Amino acid sequence: MTKIWRFQLLPCLLLSAICQGVFSNQGNQSLQSITDTVVLAGKRRAQALGYDNVKVQVRPLDERLRLPDCEQPLDTFMPPGAPSLGAVNVGVRCASSQPWTIYVRAHISAQRAVPVLARPLARNTIISEADLTVIDQPIDTAISGVVYEVEQIIGMELTRSLDAGSTIGVNQLRPPKVIKRGQQVTLVAGAGNLQVRMQGKALGDATAGERVRVTNLSSNQQVEGIANSDGTVSVP
Repeated sequence: MTKIWRFQLLPCLLLSAICQGVFSNQGNQSLQSITDTVVLAGKRRAQALGYDNVKVQVRPLDERLRLPDCEQPLDTFMPPGAPSLGAVNVGVRCASSQPWTIYVRAHISAQRAVPVLARPLARNTIISEADLTVIDQPIDTAISGVVYEVEQIIGMELTRSLDAGSTIGVNQLRPPKVIKRGQQVTLVAGAGNLQVRMQGKALGDATAGERVRVTNLSSNQQVEGIANSDGTVSVP
């Protein structure tokens, strides 16, 4: 049966039978090899999520600890839902003929290139490349909802005013309106060389790809079409 020890260990007076095995002179698994395994696992996990300059600090193991030398490469695991940054418990497991498992405490920090506002912007501003600057930001907590890709920000509209230096969240962006209520628009029917263009008046706001109702100014009839990025409306 696999033995499991959790760090920090309870006093040996309380677990005398276990401690006699854990701190016996049998086996010589290097404590440094356990630490190195935890560091490597922490770095790989954070880097896979896009973090750079990852640092992993491992709480020192008890120097009295003696574990059977593992015949196989050490395996690591984390509990489901464990954070990728900050304080974490990393499980280290040996699957050899004398199996064992321990939990090691570590702290993972990193840096990540983050786009922030170069100047204050008001609500409803369409963000341009000149409005952004990219900084390397030290972080030790995974921040959910922040947009890290500049390409996903440029051309989007702010839903609220933000100060210079602010990171930008997904919920602070929306596609810009290409058509606004009351605006005069061009209705486009047909395709290719067989297009018919008419003037209309938008009855609502719309982003590119949204459906919008328009009054055909020639017939005074209401029609529904798809708003295009150039501000025209395609109708059946």
